[in-house]
Order: sequence, then structure tokens, then C-alpha cells
Amino acid sequence: MPPTKQYVNLPSAAATPERGETRTLRVTPNTVPNVNAGDKVEWWIEPNPGNTDRLYLSPAQRPRLQFNETALTAASGKFENTITFPPSGGDKFIIKAAKVGDRANSLQTDEFETWRKIFYTVHYMGAGAQNLFNSLRGKFEAAFKEAFVELEQVQQIATTTQMARVDATVRPMLGRPQFHFMNDPPAGLIGLKPAGTAALADKPFHAVLLVVPDIYSVKEEPFAMAASRSVTGTTTFNYQLHTAPGNPRAFVYRATASWTGRAALDVKDKLSVVGVPTRRNSVLSWDLSTVPGLTLHLAAAPANTFNLSATLVSESGVMGYSIFNFCIVRTLDGSTDVLQTFTHELGHGVGQTVEKESRWDGPGNALSDEHNPFWHTDPYGGRGPHCQTRAVLRAAPASEGLTTGQWYKYGGAGHLCTMYFSGEPNVQPDGKFCENCVPRLKRFNLNSASMTTRRWNYFG
Repeated sequence: MPPTKQYVNLPSAAATPERGETRTLRVTPNTVPNVNAGDKVEWWIEPNPGNTDRLYLSPAQRPRLQFNETALTAASGKFENTITFPPSGGDKFIIKAAKVGDRANSLQTDEFETWRKIFYTVHYMGAGAQNLFNSLRGKFEAAFKEAFVELEQVQQIATTTQMARVDATVRPMLGRPQFHFMNDPPAGLIGLKPAGTAALADKPFHAVLLVVPDIYSVKEEPFAMAASRSVTGTTTFNYQLHTAPGNPRAFVYRATASWTGRAALDVKDKLSVVGVPTRRNSVLSWDLSTVPGLTLHLAAAPANTFNLSATLVSESGVMGYSIFNFCIVRTLDGSTDVLQTFTHELGHGVGQTVEKESRWDGPGNALSDEHNPFWHTDPYGGRGPHCQTRAVLRAAPASEGLTTGQWYKYGGAGHLCTMYFSGEPNVQPDGKFCENCVPRLKRFNLNSASMTTRRWNYFG
């Protein structure tokens, strides 16, 4: 018989004994060899040699039985005990019981294997997004199963709105509220709220995946031209100005011209974008020749000038990102990149990758933290913690703006971890975590308290 799965991160209830960090054990007297009326039964755990090292488990997290010995429980007519499981996944435990002093004639009562479960819902924008996700679903779920995290899909829901590109700006900006695309219809896409509306009791660890064709985010960019006499002109920026079909002024949030004796005038309609902006180059032009009074002011005296002040809007392409239990992914990239984004972003959501781990000695005394030698973060590319397994340091182009002048790039052998910091042809094609990340994900604590404080029990 295969071992019983115990989902140690889910809150327990009488109706769902397979959930929770504890499990009640019961043995009828006639199944334990040589037990007579009035005898006591002793219990013990036989852990699998491959279980999580106690070095990474605090005293409170270590597996244990409530009692070493138990007498018959009168109410049930059985010998009863309780096992407490560690928060780690993939640990196996055989439970045995015997008459006190007669371990040679024992009974194996149970065999358990620890798992963690995460439920998820997919919101998809168009049949293409749905079909691509479904084609990758098996690999997506299998990547986490290697670390004994079972993903269970609850449902797939079409978004209320379809569009070619989705503005997924995270922070309140340029008149947009935080997560404005989540608002209820007609303005929003999926009708979710960033803080949730109610905690989920039946599916408490619930991830939301939003799959869309393309994603961008916007940012405020200040532009000022003081004491100028040039009513027409152009200037070049090293970022991409935001453009949107049907909105010729998408690139500018506000723009005013002012001069001595004249309050600021709105001149948004006097600005335009020259050509097609790229990720590293945009050209802005202005023609203020029809602004009331400006040309007369400049002609009145050679010393007369004006000020032009604007808040421009830049955009950046985004493969995807995750915040708490929400993950947005675009289908614009190839299937390998899309799969990596799915596993990568949900990987961030469940604590990958870690810079250091706490450790304890055999008696349970705290030791110094263990630092992850494969932890890769901002000084060498990326934006946040990532994995640099099978990557090596190489010179980075100056345009990347890295203070170190270096970034981690593919080393030429094997596959990069799905937690590598960007889309890359040599990333693991099945979206898998590397041999350095899988053990850490198996050990990572996904219990109720640690996850619900991160809002994982919200979003229906």
C-alpha cells in the first residue's frame, strides 16, 4: 500500500483528517500481538533515511508522538496517540506499536508521507491564452510535485474584458489605483480585490493566475525645460514612451507652460511622439506656437523666456510577476518562457529562492544561519532573489546599469533553474527547479500561519 498523504500546510478538521500537522492514531487491542487486558502499548516512529535533516527543523517542528506509551481509551475501546508532522514535504514515517517491552512483535499501524497543497484558479484572456496554459499545465504542476507541493486547479474563468495589451502596473500611479485591472466590470478584467473580500476556509491556500497576451507597466517620468525661448523642438529619452491605440496622449499625464505674469497653461495637446518608441529610445516633440500669449511674450523682449513642465509616461514590457498569491503571465513569449514564468512566479510566491536558512543542533539549540551559495540578487542582474545554478559571472553591457559591471549568464552546460532571473533559451525547458532549489522548497514552511499572513487565503 502506498503511504497516506498528509497535507501538513492545510488547517485540520474532523472531516478532513488528511489535512493538518497532526493526525490521530488508533489501534484496536486485538491487532497488537500479545496484548492482554490492562496492558499498555508503546509507540514509536521509524523515519525514512531521506527525510528532512533535523538540522533545518526547530524543536517545535520536529516529528514526534504525543505519548510514548498509552493505555486503552475507555470511550473508544482503542489505544490512541497523536503524531505531529514537520512542515516539510516528502518526509515518510512508519508508525509502529507493540506491547510494552515486546517490540520484537510490533504492529505497523500507519505509514505517512508529508505533502503541501495549493489550490489555484486560472483567469484567461482569450482562447489562445487558455489553450497555451492547458498545453503547459502538466509540466507546471509536475515542477512543484518534485518538491511535494501538489497543485489542484479549482476552475478556469474567462476575463470580463479582452485586449491586446494589459496595463499591470503594481503601484498607484498616474491616476490609476493599485491593481486597477482587478476592479469589477466594466473597467476591470477579473473582479478581484488586492486585499480580498473574505478569507477562504475550504481552499485556504489559493493562487490566482491571470494569463493574458501581453503585459506592460507604466511609470512617471519628470520632464522640465526652464528659461527657454524655443516654442518648437525635440528631445530624446533613454526609455520607451507609452503609446496606446485610440489614445494619442497616452505618453503624457500632464504638461504645462508658464512664464512671468502668466499662470500655468495646459499644453498636453501640444506634445507628440516622433516615430515609434523603443525600449531604449523615444523622441518627444513640442509645438507651442499656438499657446495664447506665448509668442507675444517672447517677442516683447529678448530676455523673456518660458518654462515647460511635464509628467511623461514610460512603459516597460513585463513577462510576468507575482504578489502574494496573485500571478500574472503573458503568452507573448515562447512556450518555454511562458512555462518558466508560471513556475518562476509561483515559486516566488512560495518562498523561492531563499538567501539563508535557520538551523538547529540535535538538542534544538539555534545555530548560525546557512547561506545559500546559489542565491542571486540585484548586484548581478535580476530584480529580487533568484537562482544562479549553472550561470557564471560575465561582463554586463553598460546599458544594464549594474554597479558591479557583471551579471550571471548561462555557463554552457546543463539547464538553468526556473528561478533564473530572466527568460533565457537555456533555462530548464520543463519549468523545473534545480537540484539546489528543490531541497529548499521541500523544507520551506508553507504552514497556515506563515502563509495566511501573506494573504494566501484570499481571492475566490
